[in-house]
Amino acid sequence: MVGSIERRVSGEIQRQFEYKHPLDYLFYARNVTIVGATPKPNFGVGMFISAFRHSNYTNPIYLVNPKYAGKLNEIKGFPLYASISDIPESELDYVICSIKAKYVADLVRECVARKVKFVTIFSSGFAELLTEEGQRAENELRKIVRGSQTRLIGPNCLGALCPKSGITFNPTYIKDPGNIAFASQSGGIATTLIEIQRKRSLYFSKGLSFGNQIDLSCLDLLEYYGQDRDTDIIGMYLEDTGAAKGSEFFKKMREVTKRKPVVIWKGGQTQLGARATASHTGAMAGSFKIWKTAVSQAGGTFVTNSQEFWDILHLFSCIIPNNRLPKGRNVAIIVAGGGASVEITDTFSSLGFNLPELPPEIQEKLREIYPPVNTSFRNPVDTGAVGLIIDTIIKSIKIIDKNPNIDTIIFYSPINWLTQLERQGARGHTVSVARSLGRMNKKLRSLFFIICPIFEFSEFNTRMSLKFKEVITKKSIPHFESIKGAAVALDLAIRYNEYLKRY
Repeated sequence: MVGSIERRVSGEIQRQFEYKHPLDYLFYARNVTIVGATPKPNFGVGMFISAFRHSNYTNPIYLVNPKYAGKLNEIKGFPLYASISDIPESELDYVICSIKAKYVADLVRECVARKVKFVTIFSSGFAELLTEEGQRAENELRKIVRGSQTRLIGPNCLGALCPKSGITFNPTYIKDPGNIAFASQSGGIATTLIEIQRKRSLYFSKGLSFGNQIDLSCLDLLEYYGQDRDTDIIGMYLEDTGAAKGSEFFKKMREVTKRKPVVIWKGGQTQLGARATASHTGAMAGSFKIWKTAVSQAGGTFVTNSQEFWDILHLFSCIIPNNRLPKGRNVAIIVAGGGASVEITDTFSSLGFNLPELPPEIQEKLREIYPPVNTSFRNPVDTGAVGLIIDTIIKSIKIIDKNPNIDTIIFYSPINWLTQLERQGARGHTVSVARSLGRMNKKLRSLFFIICPIFEFSEFNTRMSLKFKEVITKKSIPHFESIKGAAVALDLAIRYNEYLKRY
C-alpha cells in the first residue's frame, strides 16, 4: 500500500482510495494543476477548466499563469498562481500543460524539480510537424524527464479520464463508471468516444489520450488496464507503439488477453493513411499486415474503423462480466418483415454464421402464437405485424432458447416499431419493454441481442431510443444500429472465445 487519496468532508479527513500502482496517481490524482489559465474564452486551456467545473472531481484544482497571477487571485473559482513552485502542496500529482510549445521544456524542468508525478502536454508543435526543430524539441523533453520521477503524457494530447474520481478532459462525459478502458493516440477519437457514449452505450472505467507517446506509452497503459479491477475490456486506437518496443507490447498483450479482451484499432492502414499518421502524431506506422497478424497472434481483437471499434467494445462490455461469450455460430433471427429477414440472413451467412432450420416441435409451438399468414417459422422467424407485440416476441424467444442447437438469438426491431404504443399515448411503454426484455434475458441459455436502428428520425424517437438503450444495456443486453455492425461484432466475439479455448 503506497498511499491514499484523502479529502476534507465536514471537517474530517476521509479515506477515499488505496494506491497500489503508480498510474493510480494519474487516474485518482489528489490534486490537479492547469498551466496556461486565462480568464478569456479559450479553446485550449478553457476546455480543461470547463471540463473540471462540470466534473465530479472534489480534490484541489490549481491554475497557473504569471501573466494574471499578480492581478487575479482566482479564475472561474480556482486559485491562481504565478508558477507551480508557488502552489502550497507537498506533492503535485497531475499537471496539465496548455502553453506554447517553446515554453514547454522550461515548465517540464520545473515539474521535475517539484517531483510532479504526471504531466499532460496538450501543446502541439513537436514531432508531428515532421521538422528537425519539432523532433529536437521532443528529444529535449525526453532528456529532461529521463531518470526523474515525472512521467510525460503526449505531447499533442488531452490526457486522462476517470469517471470514478472525476478526472476528465471533456465536460460532457458520463459520470457513471463503466468497465471499458480506452487509450487513444488521437485526441479527436478520444473526444468522439465521449460524445457518442449515450448513443452507443459505452461506459468507461478509465481513458487516456496520449498523443505522441514519447514517454508514457501503450505498453504502460496495457499493463495498468490489465490489472485494473474496474476494467473488463481494453480498447486502443494506435498509430504506432511510441516509446514502447513493439515486441514488448505484443508480449504483454498475449498475457492480458487471457484475462480480458484487448481491442486494437490501427490507424494508418494504407500508404496515404500512414502518411496522415506521421503528420498527426509523428508516428512511424509500420506494416498494416504485420500489425494485424501480431494482434491476432497475441489474442487481440483487430478492427479497422470506428463503427467496428464502438460495436465490439459495447458487445464485450455487456457479455464479458456475465461470462456470456457466444459459444458457436448458430444463430436464430426474429424479425417482423420478409425483406429485412433476407438482408439479415445474407449478411450473417456471408460472415460464416449458420441459420439452422428450427426443429418441427419448435416451429409448431411458434405457430400456436402467430397467425398462419405472412409469417414463417423455419429461421429466420418472420413474425409479421404481430411481432410488434412485445409479449409475443418474448414468448418466441423463450421457445427458441429451448433449442440447444442455437447459440445466439437476434431480435431485429427499429426504434420506431418499439415506440409505437408510446407515441399513441402509452406513457412509459418503451422503458417497460426494455425491462421485460431484461428480465427475460437473465433466464436465457443463449446469447441475446437487439438490432434497433432509427429509421424515422424525430426528437421523440431519439429520446426514446436513448432511454431504451440505457435500460437494456444495464440489463446486459447488447444493441446495434446496423445489421452489418452486429454481424461483425458477433464474429469478433466468437473469434476471441475460440482463442481463449486454445489456452
